[in-house]
Amino acid sequence: MNSALITHDPSASGLSGPANVTDTTAIAVRDLSKTFTLYTQGGAQLHVLEAVDLDVVAGECVALSGPSGAGKSTLLRCLAANYQPTAGEVWVRHRDAFTDIVTAEPSAIIEIRRHTVGWVSQFLRVIPRVPAIDIVGEPIVAQGRSLEEARDAAAELLRRLNVPERLWALAPATFSGGEQQRVNVARGLAARHRILLVDEPTASLDEANRDVVVELLAEARNAGAAIVGIFHDPAVRERVATRVFTVDPIPVSASDSVPSPDAKGSHR
Repeated sequence: MNSALITHDPSASGLSGPANVTDTTAIAVRDLSKTFTLYTQGGAQLHVLEAVDLDVVAGECVALSGPSGAGKSTLLRCLAANYQPTAGEVWVRHRDAFTDIVTAEPSAIIEIRRHTVGWVSQFLRVIPRVPAIDIVGEPIVAQGRSLEEARDAAAELLRRLNVPERLWALAPATFSGGEQQRVNVARGLAARHRILLVDEPTASLDEANRDVVVELLAEARNAGAAIVGIFHDPAVRERVATRVFTVDPIPVSASDSVPSPDAKGSHR
């Protein structure tokens, strides 16, 4: 892209934002670190991320790679503002301006999640007893659009993801794992966010439905969404990702405070 050659330093013009970004940059991570303090394990500290820098532009899909425990899920959750980093900055382009979600007010985070950053986790966690079609359509309604429009968009996604129409009016608590995952993917894609974070979106799916998810993610990417994801399936990663970002594990030194092998309470 020609715009990739145009760099911007907000500090030079008195604006707030990350330095050395392009006019297509959607996410800019600067010097990000995350340490977990395990209060149930005597205050032991687990250092997971250190000095991570990452830029993601519109129209690309960055696959996070690295060994188990390296911090891929932690990084993704920091991008989603689900984890509070210990240090560093996570800038996202929201309404044509950059916001550092590390220091942003909770109201700003809600606004960003509503309009800019979509999230597809491994597991569907929603309010019980809500019909599947309204679970998928809820992010659209939250943007101020009508319930009818939301249900039409939700129906299109559920149909493409092969969720039987007889299930649309039912709460997904009793659905199979694969059906719940497809509802989860549909919900994450429904609002067409400019930034999309995905964590193993095909883990519970058969080959046919996996191919549909790959197609939907590719369509979102080609439409200009900036996607960051974890894809353990090499075939899915090869088809969706435009590049790979490796998350390297932090070496454990003698000065680190680490839990014993049977310690619990951390999640990476």
